[in-house]
Amino acid sequence: MRMEKKIEIKSSPKRIYDILIDAEIITKWNPGVNEITEKKEGEEFFLKSSIGDILIVGWEQVENESATWHMKNSTMNSLGYVLQPKGDIVETTLWADMDSEKLAKGYEKVGELTLKCLKNFVDFLEEGGDPEDFDKKKLIVSQ
Repeated sequence: MRMEKKIEIKSSPKRIYDILIDAEIITKWNPGVNEITEKKEGEEFFLKSSIGDILIVGWEQVENESATWHMKNSTMNSLGYVLQPKGDIVETTLWADMDSEKLAKGYEKVGELTLKCLKNFVDFLEEGGDPEDFDKKKLIVSQ
């Protein structure tokens, strides 16, 4: 089963892509990720998230276009983003593949919140903000 959500972000594909693949700042903007640690150097990452612990066991990236992560010990099999430039905005798609249709419906709200937080973070940076000053919890509440 596949869950898919979209949002338009006024920025460049490069800016969004760089944010998505930067493991050091994912906890700054992603409401579901609380902690990330490298498990096997350059091969596996462990995420503590609001939906449970996730082991990232592989990934594929196409620079400034898409990023996909493959998971173990998760209700999701894989998750990714696709960036589609449309003038001065980027249509940003978040998708997740999982085995359960019931879970896919539940993840729709999580997907919407994640995309809103990504957009808020990009907007914050576009306005000259420092990533260290970004408070994802404050911006989630103000939605």
